[in-house]
Amino acid sequence: MPEQMKALVVGARTVRQGTGPFLTAALHKLNVEIAAVIGTTPETAAEAASTLQTKLGISAGSYSDLDDAINIERPALIVLCSPWQYHEEQLKKIASGGCHCLVEKPLIWPGSEEAVAKIVDQFDAKGLLLQMVAQWPFALSAFESLFGPSPENIDTFNMRLSPISLGPVMVPDAAPHFLSLLQALVGPGECREVSIEQSGQEHLSLCCHYEHAGGSVHATLELQTVSQRPRPAWIEINGQRAERQVELPDYRQFLSGAGRQVALPDPMDQVAADFVGNLQRGERTNRPLLKSLQRNLCTLAAAWPS
Repeated sequence: MPEQMKALVVGARTVRQGTGPFLTAALHKLNVEIAAVIGTTPETAAEAASTLQTKLGISAGSYSDLDDAINIERPALIVLCSPWQYHEEQLKKIASGGCHCLVEKPLIWPGSEEAVAKIVDQFDAKGLLLQMVAQWPFALSAFESLFGPSPENIDTFNMRLSPISLGPVMVPDAAPHFLSLLQALVGPGECREVSIEQSGQEHLSLCCHYEHAGGSVHATLELQTVSQRPRPAWIEINGQRAERQVELPDYRQFLSGAGRQVALPDPMDQVAADFVGNLQRGERTNRPLLKSLQRNLCTLAAAWPS
């Protein structure tokens, strides 16, 4: 792999809640060359490139066509932070172009297990790394700083998130965080006995039993729509709760619990470093992980009251 990897970013603006600008900044700090950004139109792409130049000193080209960008720039990797409705077609193009990909959650939606499996297998067959953005597992080390090592037997896991989405869309928007933490805590598993209780369009409580090789976790995801940042969030393992605290204006993050507070390193920095590190080590796409995430996401979404 070359000393400096070349990257393209699809969705480098924050229109609603996109992570594109933050991942771009994180990769730039890791000496990844941001060669170009891809936008919906030439105007939005040029706007994103101009913002990168102003804020980060990055001189990036701009495109409105993903195929053109891949063929001209020949990047090693692509960061895909466009709305998830476009992911399926874009991921197919990225794999065909021979590029590794860091993709924002969910992988594709709406999307069946079969559709995701085809894309995952396409990347794997070419020896390419496909990895989904999952920042919350990196908070577990801070959680352990508050409460000590994670217990051998995890009986309950609860999480609160505050998406800006409403109604059924809240599930694919937020549940991948919930699932990624369950996988990080106890390994692969299956969501069973799923139930969803909702209060209007702005609040829901999702409960399930996450069955894994070592047993079962009673897991709950609480979602309450919040439009302004910073948005409330917490995680609770076997009754021990840590809340995320955010200090403005520089958006420094902390976990607070047990009467203490510990720093929470920038999660986008950690996501980017993990992805680049996996590339440098020659890691392959974790097919079982990505397929399991989609299978469980489909199971959770199917429980939405009709």
